[in-house]
Amino acid sequence: MKRIALLFLLVLASIRGIGAVSPSDSIRHEMKHLQGEQLLQAYSNLCRLAAAGDDSNYELRCIREYLAEALRQHDVEAEGLARSSQMNCYYNYTMPDSLVAALPKALAAMGKNKTWDYYYNSWNVLVEMYLYQDKLQTALRESQKMYTDARHNKSNYGLGVSSYCMGGIYQAMGRFVLAEKSLEESIAALSKEEDITLLVSAYNALGETLDGLGKYDKLRTVAAKWKSILDQYKKKALSKGYTPSLNGRYLYCTLAAAVAEIETKQYDKAAGLLAQAEQLAEGRKQIAQYKLLQVKSRYYAATKQYDKAIDCNRENMKILVAAGDSVSLLTVELQQADFFLLAGRYKEAAQLYHDLTPRRDQMRNTELANQLDELRTIFEVDKLTLENKIANNRFYFALVASVLLLVIVVLYVIYARRLRRKNRILYDRIVQSQKMQENLQVQSARTSVEVLDEEGILYRKLCRLMQDDQLYTNPDIKRDDLAEKLGTNRTYLANSIKKYGDGATISEFINGYRLQHAATLLTGDPSKNISDVEFLSGFNSRGTFTRLFRDQFGMSPSEYRAISKERKVSPSQSTEEKEDIE
Repeated sequence: MKRIALLFLLVLASIRGIGAVSPSDSIRHEMKHLQGEQLLQAYSNLCRLAAAGDDSNYELRCIREYLAEALRQHDVEAEGLARSSQMNCYYNYTMPDSLVAALPKALAAMGKNKTWDYYYNSWNVLVEMYLYQDKLQTALRESQKMYTDARHNKSNYGLGVSSYCMGGIYQAMGRFVLAEKSLEESIAALSKEEDITLLVSAYNALGETLDGLGKYDKLRTVAAKWKSILDQYKKKALSKGYTPSLNGRYLYCTLAAAVAEIETKQYDKAAGLLAQAEQLAEGRKQIAQYKLLQVKSRYYAATKQYDKAIDCNRENMKILVAAGDSVSLLTVELQQADFFLLAGRYKEAAQLYHDLTPRRDQMRNTELANQLDELRTIFEVDKLTLENKIANNRFYFALVASVLLLVIVVLYVIYARRLRRKNRILYDRIVQSQKMQENLQVQSARTSVEVLDEEGILYRKLCRLMQDDQLYTNPDIKRDDLAEKLGTNRTYLANSIKKYGDGATISEFINGYRLQHAATLLTGDPSKNISDVEFLSGFNSRGTFTRLFRDQFGMSPSEYRAISKERKVSPSQSTEEKEDIE
């Protein structure tokens, strides 16, 4: 349907030739009558036409219009294509700052829509940009981030793209073992995808890597598998009624197979493969001719046809000079010097080595300086990132600590308020209890002696003695001292206290008087400190006094004094406090 719409627009453009200045103008004119998918296709066609030109502003304008329409129609596929096209436009027109600035937002949008092909293709553009700038370390780090991201998103295509990127970078670094591993992982992932574009590129990179490692038997196997992938794709395309243009892809596959045969000395097979490559390279771009001549020169050198090898290299040098590729030119020139040496043309070899050595050293020094600059930049960026991370961590730690402290303070305030409410109620109950005990003591004193047994009479005498003489204020008072004052023995005394003192021991009986006296001092004389109260009440240990006081009254001496002061100022107790405690 899309093709029919495009053909329709092109036909209209040709009919309106006088009124339309260009195909783009014609499409724009007809877009006024289109909507939905047809309108999106028209915008896509405009972008393709703009990409064929050389006007970055116009191409970006077309892409922005396409993106706006895709967003308006909520078409995530068209949105992904538009965003991916925008990243490619920035790369093609060497706009690295724009690419770096726009990529995060584009990735976020495509990640949200789960259009992973466009997502990782766009990310791959950033890696390609770093490679173009000879920032291998930066490109590698970005590829590793992409790989981790693909694993997190469980994207098979993302794993294939990122592994391919890492393999190409390792190959450029001369780290062929790592390159081989990454490229094999890339091929395993990309083999599951329908589009073979990146897959055959991965095979090409793996072939070059195996050549660098000298694994020519494996290269032969890989080239055969590579060819079978192309054959299957071609067969499938023919069954659908169209003939794909695969000569360029077959060319690189055939050249890889030829290298394997050359290096394993299967020269007849290599010659046949090179003849096929000659046919496949006809009419192709200079890069294809360069690759063909490169392999042919290796074949001629291996078969000791040095003059032909030298001629092939001369042709290659012309191609590289025209392309302005000084790096590859130096490699071919050094190879030419080797051929001169093998051919016995020592003077020419020596002269060429003499001319090339300074250039090679200068290039190596430049590469080394660039690598050091890149590493220094990476270090500074990592340092700044780490400092920001530490600062952020400190900020968040301080924020969390502040929140926790605030929570603790709030909880403490709530706890303190509830505790004070509880203590007020306890204090009131203690005061009421003391009044009740005083009343009971008065009634007990009025009880006739005739109704009391000997133990009851002894207990009454003991209580009167304790109240009148305050013997409990003596911290050294003993049971024998009390028995002597009462004219009895210690056993009778203990039995009378146990029977009429609610089962208390003599020590508990004495401490009860001491605690009541301490409570009276705390409420009656606020000027006395706790230590004075402790001493005047007959205790010789602060810890014992505090523990017994808390056990008796449910609060510390200081809390008891504070509540007593409050009650003197505001003697009423609110109903709300009682309800809170209950």
